[in-house]
Amino acid sequence: MVLLVLVSAAQNGHSVNATAVSPDADSVFYRIDSSIRRMQDLFWQQSLRFLRKKKEKLRRRKCYITIDETHDSYTGRLHKKPLKELTKEERTIRQYIHKYKPKNGDTGSFKYLVFSLVYGKKRRVLRVKALKRKESYWFFIGKTLKTLSKEISFECALMDRGFYVAELVDQLQKEDIPFLIRAKLYDSTRTLYGIYWKWASYNYLFDNWLPTHLVLGRDFKGDEWGFLTNLNVKRLENLRHIYKKRWNTENIFKATDGIQLRVATSNHKTRMFSVCLSFLIYNAWQKRKNKPTLLDHIKQLFKTLLKIILQLCPHRDRLKLNLPLWEFITFE
Repeated sequence: MVLLVLVSAAQNGHSVNATAVSPDADSVFYRIDSSIRRMQDLFWQQSLRFLRKKKEKLRRRKCYITIDETHDSYTGRLHKKPLKELTKEERTIRQYIHKYKPKNGDTGSFKYLVFSLVYGKKRRVLRVKALKRKESYWFFIGKTLKTLSKEISFECALMDRGFYVAELVDQLQKEDIPFLIRAKLYDSTRTLYGIYWKWASYNYLFDNWLPTHLVLGRDFKGDEWGFLTNLNVKRLENLRHIYKKRWNTENIFKATDGIQLRVATSNHKTRMFSVCLSFLIYNAWQKRKNKPTLLDHIKQLFKTLLKIILQLCPHRDRLKLNLPLWEFITFE
């Protein structure tokens, strides 16, 4: 049903909601008996099966876990009414709409925490979590990395300055997770330590756990760098090259942003479905040997889907979709 609605929307140039409500009053997503937690768990279970299947292959490669946040633009009306005046559904929706505006014209955004695996020249999204407003997820990150450490051996977890938080570092040390976090450089940091051409390491203590190292230095361009890590490296400046692997996550977001199903709804489950779908397509593309361009992969995917849908043609009356769609599918 979902595939048919997507193809119908693409063929007619309509939004998903417009296509879904054309046969009857119910949205196709309303018919899906699912939840945010279930979608997150299914995605995570699939990733764990992949890691177990590729365990021997991954053991021969250097693997890195990257963690980052991504925002999905929202242009709808924010719920500004007092909390007591909201319906139960509106209260739930408002929990997932953040005030951050990624683009001009946005009224807010939906926020997702993404775990990715970088191994060789390949990347794969492992876990996605829809974040509520003001949600603390440091414990979740620590437990996820602990689970991953039992499945595969990875060099370290890579995170940007948004994760430069004492509670997270404490959790990572507690779980004995190797990590490299880009440090925020404050004026007080520069005054206390200074940042020189010669890289230097300073010990930090977090709630009596093992010491972490604050590493400061400059590159050949004069740019200042700061890292918080528990890694032991021969040359401190090498941390900069390790950290650059985190930018693979930005490449994932850039690619999936171009193939993500666009929805205008405020329904958090529909939004989560769209994000997960784009990551699943991306993972399938990365898995292919001698992989084509992402665009060619999408074309091949839709050809396959159309063949599957053709097998459903005898049941078109039950599916209640507009007749022009069936003529389009049959013609193809």
